[in-house]
This record gives sequence, structure tokens and C-alpha cells, in this order.
Amino acid sequence: MGAVTAAVIAGVATVGAAKMQSDASKDAASAQGAAGNAAMLEQRAARDQFQENITPYLSAGQNALGGLNALSSGDYSGFQDSPDYLWAQQQGLQAQDRSAAARGGLYSGGHQADLQAFGQGLATQQLGTYRNHLLNMAQLGQSSAVGAGAAGQTNANALSGILMGQGQAQADGAMNRGNVWGGALNGLAGLAGQYGTRQSSYQPQTPYSSNVLANNTVQVGGGNALANNTAFGNNRYRGGK
Repeated sequence: MGAVTAAVIAGVATVGAAKMQSDASKDAASAQGAAGNAAMLEQRAARDQFQENITPYLSAGQNALGGLNALSSGDYSGFQDSPDYLWAQQQGLQAQDRSAAARGGLYSGGHQADLQAFGQGLATQQLGTYRNHLLNMAQLGQSSAVGAGAAGQTNANALSGILMGQGQAQADGAMNRGNVWGGALNGLAGLAGQYGTRQSSYQPQTPYSSNVLANNTVQVGGGNALANNTAFGNNRYRGGK
């Protein structure tokens, strides 16, 4: 096999290997990118589901906080319209009326005083219960908000990690492809250099040079038949005896 043929084969093999390695690196980066996209979809789906699940608790906590702010500003309408207070008030008044009717004093002044005392005591008792209920609901909303914030941060960190992994994979893939092709080009340059060196050092051999027979004495028979022959330069010829 000639040197040129060997160099060509080596060059083709170098380029082919580089192409295969480059494609493999690109495929690996693409696969990692696809996996990252799938992971991000899962993360976002989980985040959306969590937000959907926790929204009612957050809303309840916000409503409770609004009720507490109203009580602090002197607005008791929320308390007076609350189902617990209305039910207790209704049941208590009915009990007071029945008791007074049984005694024959349903419309007496004493019954009216009893109703007023009952109402004040009920309001005091139920207001504390109502306020505690609002506090509990507000704390539930606060805990939900903290949990939502922590879950959101965790989700954001996960998505950030996935995006960074995708970016790193693409960067590594590009770097690997660059290194592969750079190595291939260096290999081809080396082959070209070796071939050039061999060509420059190659010297074709000739059968004779102008001085091969210079200053030699050639013994020939029968005289000086080749004397002064220009092909033999300054050679001296001797004949026979």
C-alpha cells in the first residue's frame, strides 16, 4: 500500500470517528434535554396541583383575617350574622319565652329584662368564641401560606436545577464536539505533516553519476579503445600487454 493511500485511509478514518463521536455527544445532550423537559412538566404539574389544593385554605385564612380586622375596627356585623351566634340566639330566646309563658309572665317586664340579660351574656360568650374561630382560621391560612411559599421555593429550585442541567448538558455537548473535531483536525494536520516530510526526504536513486568512474583505470585488451571517452571523464585506460 502506497504512502498516499495509507494517508488518505487514515484521514477518512479520523474524520469518520470524529463524526461518530460528535453525533453521539449531540444525541446524549438531546436525550438529557428531553429528560429535563419531561421533569419540568412533572414539576409544574405538581406545583399547579398543590396550588389548587391549598387555595381554599388560603382563602379561608384571608377571610378570617378580614373578620378580625373588622372586629378591631368596631364592626360586629360579621359576628351578629354568623350562623353559630344566630342559632344560639334563636334557641336561647325560644327557651326564655317558653319559661316565661309557663310562669304566666310572657309579656311582663321581668321577662323583657331576662331577655336583655340573656342577649348580653350570649353576645359576650359567643363573641369570644367567634374571635377564637377567626384566629384559628387565620393561623390556618398563615400556615398554608408558609407551606405554599416553601413548596414554591422547592419547586423553583428544582426547575432551576433542571434548567441548569440542560444548559450544562448543551455546553458539555458543544465542548465535546469541539474537542472531537479539533482533535480530528490536529490528526489530519499531523498526517499531512508526516506525508510532507516523507516527500521532502525522498531522493530518487540514479544508476550512475558523472563521477562514478572518475579517476579509475580500466584494463581493456588490445589497446586504448576507450581512451579519452567523454562518458568516463578523466579515466585512464590501459591496454593489454
